[in-house]
Amino acid sequence: MRRPLDKFRDDNLKLRLALRAAPLGIWDWNLETNEMSYSPRARAICGFSPDESITIEKVRAVTYPADLPVTSEQARMALDPEIRNNEPYEYRLVRADTGEIRWALAYGEVVFQRSGDTVKAVRFLGTIEDITARKQAENALREAELRQRLAIDAARMAVWELDVPADRLMVTPELNRMFGLAEDSCPTVGELRTLLGPGDLERITEIRSRAADLADPYFEAEFRCRFPDGSLRWRLLRAEVQNFPSGEPKRIIGVLMDIDERKRGDEQKHLLLREVHHRVKNSLSVIQALATQSFGRSAANPAALNGFLGRLAALAKATDLAVAQQGQPFSLTDLIVGVARPFLSPNRFELHGKDIKLPARMNVPLALVFNELCTNAAKFGALSNAEGTVSIEWETTARGIELHWRESGGPPVPTKLDQGFGLRLILDVLPVEFGSAQIDPLPSGISCHILIANPG
Repeated sequence: MRRPLDKFRDDNLKLRLALRAAPLGIWDWNLETNEMSYSPRARAICGFSPDESITIEKVRAVTYPADLPVTSEQARMALDPEIRNNEPYEYRLVRADTGEIRWALAYGEVVFQRSGDTVKAVRFLGTIEDITARKQAENALREAELRQRLAIDAARMAVWELDVPADRLMVTPELNRMFGLAEDSCPTVGELRTLLGPGDLERITEIRSRAADLADPYFEAEFRCRFPDGSLRWRLLRAEVQNFPSGEPKRIIGVLMDIDERKRGDEQKHLLLREVHHRVKNSLSVIQALATQSFGRSAANPAALNGFLGRLAALAKATDLAVAQQGQPFSLTDLIVGVARPFLSPNRFELHGKDIKLPARMNVPLALVFNELCTNAAKFGALSNAEGTVSIEWETTARGIELHWRESGGPPVPTKLDQGFGLRLILDVLPVEFGSAQIDPLPSGISCHILIANPG
């Protein structure tokens, strides 16, 4: 049978081990003698030296001034036999050795003694722990949450979360406002879906399905929502899908942004661009009619008229492409095919190269280049007979984007080309937009190399 002394030693050992494992300091205040005892760990937390005597005045001196009323009140309630408060409390310390401010967590328990009808506190014992790292982490988290909230509010976003198996949406006042509902509304997912614009639900579902097929957890989609007054407002949805281990979707979290003003601005710009396009096309038609009448009533070379009309057609094609792209970067392949379409016949053109997007400012110059090359090939080169072919290749190199026009199978090419307007346009004017242009009259046919040195 174990003796009480052995049990006391075991319990004492367990207590010491626990205190060593946890970064806790021990303090003991003898209320009858007013003596205070601090363990080495407690001294280190407060910045006391290992050998100095500790007094209640020193303890108060290392307590952060603004927190001293709090700790004094905690001690008063703990020492009151009617209250006997032993709740833990947090406060700040000003270390005695360095002056550094640290956060501490204190627990205290009072020993009371009865003498007749009187109960008084005779001893106050407890622990102290440095929790500065935890408080700093909590403060950092609060600041991060505040920054996130400010960013969300500034961007006019609503955060949402969908429980996929239950088809239940976390509704917030911000989300309700995005749909034109009262802040305290509690709409179901089904009710919100009925507010989407025609065909938008199907489009969102298709976008999400494509992302799932690519194992991409992220997707975004633009849609319209119908407000109570019947108007449609544009919203942008961005989301992340989180799956169960089985691969089935568990929840979808994301944000909703108000993009109605931007979308309506884009629509206005598109309408304006279409109007400008309409006026330009009308102007080109008038110029074409005037040119036909002017050249027709004179003894001018009909070839000059045809060349001029071809250039007008190239300008019209470039304008059509610019409108289709709404001023955005255009497809090089689409431009080449569009300009060359009047000259196309089976097996006459070979196009080689990955599609490249070029800035809108290069639309018209390139259209004029390929119109001149096509026109020259149709009049004098590979497209003037039934056997000739044209190869158009392009690639991105360290120098920029390089385009190669090569004719073969046409009539013999003179070693010195006539410097007509078309060649001067390519060699003298367009290099200002690109970087360089070179035409070589090879025996097999005309060869033209164009370098776009700065396509950005």
